[in-house]
Amino acid sequence: MRSLIRSGVALGLGLVLALQASAGTRQFTLGEILSETKAVVHGVVVDQFSQWEEYDGHKIVFTYSTVRVHGADFRGISPSRHVVVRTVGGKVGDYQQVLVDEASFRLGEEVIVFLGVEDGWLHPSVVGFRQGKYGVTRDDSGRILGVRQDAGQQLEPSLAAPAPLIPLARFLEDVRRTRRNLAEGDTSDVHPLVPVR
Repeated sequence: MRSLIRSGVALGLGLVLALQASAGTRQFTLGEILSETKAVVHGVVVDQFSQWEEYDGHKIVFTYSTVRVHGADFRGISPSRHVVVRTVGGKVGDYQQVLVDEASFRLGEEVIVFLGVEDGWLHPSVVGFRQGKYGVTRDDSGRILGVRQDAGQQLEPSLAAPAPLIPLARFLEDVRRTRRNLAEGDTSDVHPLVPVR
């Protein structure tokens, strides 16, 4: 899923790098996301920076977001109190690059992310682009009400419609059920990572 970045990132380098990744053209199923996931992390973004890097012979902006872990299910990534997530795009000085539908993080944001490991990348990335990242919504007392799928990076962020709130209990049950089905070899789950009930 993420390897599509390799071919896409090289296509356009200018003031804005606007790529419609495959994540934007279809919904991945929860089974597809989980089959690539090495860790599911719940935490808060506590640090972030963007920098230029060489990638496939081109200069690309990458953003590194540090998530302080509140809870996690580490299956293929070493357990840690902080996880640094690498995403394509970001702002360096006055220059901004956007990979449309890539996950997007903000300082102070509480998130649940499905993380995978891209070949050759030191830090994990979000599986399924924006579809593998959820913002956590709490009520005034601090109780978690639910999660909302990330709108992702957009050329015009104000035009992105907010995703519906998924109740936390339902979200967690869908993850448990799909993981159980995958462990039993059942790949028939076509439930996308959006509310369908």
